[in-house]
Amino acid sequence: MNVVGIITEHNPYHNGHLYHVDMAREVCGADYVISVMSGHFLQRGEPALFNKWARAKMAILGGVDIVIELPTAYSVRSASAFAMGSVALLNATGVVTHICFGSESGSLDELLPSARILADEPREFKILLAEYLGAGLSYPVARARAITRLMGGSGCNSADIHSSPNNILGIEYLRSLILLKSSIKPVTIRRFSAGYHDRSMDGRSAIASATSIRDELQVCGRLTEDIRRVVPESTFTIMHEETGKGHGPVFLKDCAKILFYLLRTMPVEKVAGLLDVGEGLENRICEVSRSAGSVMELIAGVKTKRYTWTRIQRILCYILLGYTKEQAEVFDRSGPLYIRVLGLSPKGRELLKKIKKNAVIPAITRTVPYLARNDEMSGMLQFDVRATDLYTLLCPAVKILPRGLDCKIMPFISGLKP
Repeated sequence: MNVVGIITEHNPYHNGHLYHVDMAREVCGADYVISVMSGHFLQRGEPALFNKWARAKMAILGGVDIVIELPTAYSVRSASAFAMGSVALLNATGVVTHICFGSESGSLDELLPSARILADEPREFKILLAEYLGAGLSYPVARARAITRLMGGSGCNSADIHSSPNNILGIEYLRSLILLKSSIKPVTIRRFSAGYHDRSMDGRSAIASATSIRDELQVCGRLTEDIRRVVPESTFTIMHEETGKGHGPVFLKDCAKILFYLLRTMPVEKVAGLLDVGEGLENRICEVSRSAGSVMELIAGVKTKRYTWTRIQRILCYILLGYTKEQAEVFDRSGPLYIRVLGLSPKGRELLKKIKKNAVIPAITRTVPYLARNDEMSGMLQFDVRATDLYTLLCPAVKILPRGLDCKIMPFISGLKP
C-alpha cells in the first residue's frame, strides 16, 4: 500500500493543486493521498481566504482522500518550522510512504545537498551564516549565500536554488526527513505555468497561482469568470456558497482594527516577548503603528534590509494570536501532538482506520475530549481554537459568528448521506 502525503494551504484549491494531486498519485503509485493543510492562519502571516472546513471540502472533492490540519503552532511559522511540523505530522501517521512536493527545480539531486548542509549545520556553515547576518542581511539571504559559498557557488548549487519559494520549502521538507530519520520517500515535481508569487491570470490558461486568484477576488470584490476558469467547479461552488453566507473571503486588511487596537494597548515589553521579535524591533513596530493608516503601511514602515516583508507580516500574525517565544519553544520541543481530521473521502475513511491503528499520536475528529486535558496536547489544540475564534471576527458576515466552532463542526465526509 502506497500513501503519498502533500503539504498545502489550498488558499483556495485550484487547478494547479488538482494537477499536483493527480501527479502525486501517479508518480508515487499511490493508493491514497493525504493532505496536511494549514488552518485559519498561513505561513506568510495571512488569514486564509475561507475557513479550514470549506477548504478541506474543496480538497476532498478535488481528489484528496484525507485532509488533516497542520496545527496553528506550525502553520504560521517560518519555512523550517512549518516544514518540520508538516513532515513530522505525516511521519506520525505511520502509513505515509511518500511525500510529493512541487518545486521550481523539479530535481531532488539539486535540492538534497542544501538540505544535508542545513540538517548537519557544519562549523563552516555557521561561521559563514554569522558573517552574513553580521553584515545586516536577512536570515534567508544570509543562509542562501552561506550554502552557496560552502558548495562552491556554481551550477545547481547557485543562489538561484534558494531564491525560489517552492525550492526553499522543498529543501526544508528534505531537511526535516533527514532530521527525523524518516523512511518516507521524497518525490518532487516541477511547477509549471503560474509561479507561487505570479499575480497575473493568463486568459488562455486553466492554471493560475493562488496569489493571482486572491488578488482577482480582492480587486473585483466578487467571483469572476476568470476565477471560475482556473479552479475546479466544486471549488467555485464552495467559494460562492461561503461568500453568500458572509464566511469569506478574508484578507490581511481585515485584521487592521484588531491589530492596531492590540498595538495601541499592548506594552512594548509584551511585544518584545513575542516570537521572532528581537534586537529592539518591538520599539520600531510600536512607533510605526502610531501613524500607519493600514496594515500595508505598517509593514512597509517596519521593513528593513534585515527584516523582510514576510517576516514582519508573520510577526503581526503573532501579535494577533499572542504567540510568544516560550510557546514556540514548547511546540518545537514536542512536535505535533495530534492528527486533526478535517475531511475524508470514502477511501479516506478506510485509511483513517489504518492511521488510528498505526499512528504514534491520536487521530481525532472531535476536539472536546482533548481540550479538557491539562497537558501540552490541549495547549496546542487550544491555540487552534484561539485562531478560529479570531478568524470568525474577520469574516464579512453582518452577524458575528459564534465562538468555539472547533468544538462544533465535524469533518466533511464526501458521499455521506445527511
